Amino acid sequence: MRVRNLLHRLKGITITKDDCSWVWNVDPDKRCEWVKSTSDCTLSSYIQYAEILFCSFDSSKSHLFIPGIILCVLWLLYLFLVLGTSADNLYVLRLSENIAGVTILAFGNGAPDVFTSLVSEEGIGELIMFVELIGAGVFVTAVIAGTIGIVAPVDIIAKTFMRDCCFYVSSIIWVSYISADDVIELWESLSYVYIKTLFTIYPLSHCLLLIYVLFILCVVIMQWIDNREVNRKDKILQIQDDDMLQTYLSPTTAQEHISKRVKAGAFSIKTKIDLAIATEISKVQLDSDESPSSSQVDLSQNGRPKGLFAEFFFDMNPIKAYDWKNANFLLRIILILRIPIMLVLQFIIPVVNKTAAKSGWSKLLNCIQPSVLPTVAVIILKVDDVEVGPLPLVVIVFVLGVVVSVILIARTSRDQPPKYHNAFALLGFLGATLVVWVIAGEVMAVLESIGFASRISDAMLGLTLLAWGNSVGDLISNVAIARQGFARMGYSACFGGPLFNTLVGLGLHWTYTAFQHHDYRTHIINSDMMPGCLAFLLCSLTTSFLYLNITGFSLRQSYGYLLISIYSVFMLINLLSEIKFIHPLGADHRPLTGIVQ
Repeated sequence: MRVRNLLHRLKGITITKDDCSWVWNVDPDKRCEWVKSTSDCTLSSYIQYAEILFCSFDSSKSHLFIPGIILCVLWLLYLFLVLGTSADNLYVLRLSENIAGVTILAFGNGAPDVFTSLVSEEGIGELIMFVELIGAGVFVTAVIAGTIGIVAPVDIIAKTFMRDCCFYVSSIIWVSYISADDVIELWESLSYVYIKTLFTIYPLSHCLLLIYVLFILCVVIMQWIDNREVNRKDKILQIQDDDMLQTYLSPTTAQEHISKRVKAGAFSIKTKIDLAIATEISKVQLDSDESPSSSQVDLSQNGRPKGLFAEFFFDMNPIKAYDWKNANFLLRIILILRIPIMLVLQFIIPVVNKTAAKSGWSKLLNCIQPSVLPTVAVIILKVDDVEVGPLPLVVIVFVLGVVVSVILIARTSRDQPPKYHNAFALLGFLGATLVVWVIAGEVMAVLESIGFASRISDAMLGLTLLAWGNSVGDLISNVAIARQGFARMGYSACFGGPLFNTLVGLGLHWTYTAFQHHDYRTHIINSDMMPGCLAFLLCSLTTSFLYLNITGFSLRQSYGYLLISIYSVFMLINLLSEIKFIHPLGADHRPLTGIVQ
């Protein structure tokens, strides 16, 4: 019975005594040593979670072992918070949550999903990643999109929705096709990366570049047409609209000005940039007005302290006045929990923010970072003990960094950023990538260890903990945008975000793994839950397509309740499948393989 439970967890993968999942067949008093000596239980993470669970908690007694699993789940939730914080504050250039959704900075919002897919190893990690990306797509397109329909009913732009929805459906059909035989060839993964260039499937890899060029040309032409339309409307407003004249004759708030621009600009790129700048300016003003230190230190006109060290501590403050004032009780708890990681990130990683005063230049902080970040990177990459001549590499890197920092302090001004300030953006990008990569690896390690310990299937873990954790940022930002009057933008992000995550996450991972094999193909592990995941994702997208076409592209509350109902049925079926009350969708006629004698 134990073996069949293990087979159920791994969905038909052959179980051997070298697999970490075999731990439950080992005598309880020998499990700790067995986990330590089994290479499959040693994960490529900085903390060995399986070893902690089976050595620090008594696995033979449920009341002693379950608290260990709960602690791992809580740590996983905190890692999700750290992962989302790192991506949002570093890749989105310290813009507020609503700006991340407005501009649809897919890489910033999708960094958790993309990096967890890249750090997934072939086998169980790959299975979790695959199911998570599809499961997260169902969650975002059903629950988050439905929530926006409930809290902020609005008429959406037809052509934008039709483009995104048809594009997403084509992508899911394509991944269903190429993964059906459990083998991914290099040309298939490359076409998956470049499927952004087409709305139909072309099975010839040599056509991809040409199609990509045609797609880019199409996008440029459409943008040019939209810009011309915006300019035409602006000219009409300058002549006939009294409100436009009133804008220049009387003071307006940033939000009022942007509301006019959104109506006139039809969500053009310039409108989004205006919204970003206006929002950030209002935040800087609020920070300067309400910062506790503003009455104690000398402030310049832009609200920043004048002193070198005062400016340093001002920029190191992990909680801004604007964020604290506008946060409810729950969000304030989250802000407090973020303090440790925010202090670390702000100290080691430079951020260039063009919407902030002096583009975010903080002399003392930015001059320290070139010595700290490379040193931390060497330690994280585990090459600190490599010797270059008589000295370890970490010492050489640190000394060179200190020299650079001293030169920067001597040759830069506190009041103006240096001409080469933009180079700090590259340094920050590399540092942020490294941080997110490490955290994503820890997330996957915790998740796999929870699977070993709880005997929950890896597919179910991907559908629940990993999918929900990586989608928290989308839920907060997209719904926040909708509540602030930009429901169209938040709704569009519900399709653009998971689409980017699926295409880039699966495409890059499969391309990388295919290159590692001499025949340029990789064998993937499919879960019995995967057909159901793909079916419900298509069901969610098709429901949105039909509903909005019937209602004239009007988001209504009934639309939101319908989508949430679909997701509830989806999770109910998976839960019943997990406890083996019913067969997973598409698995009724698939024989169980890998029986261990």
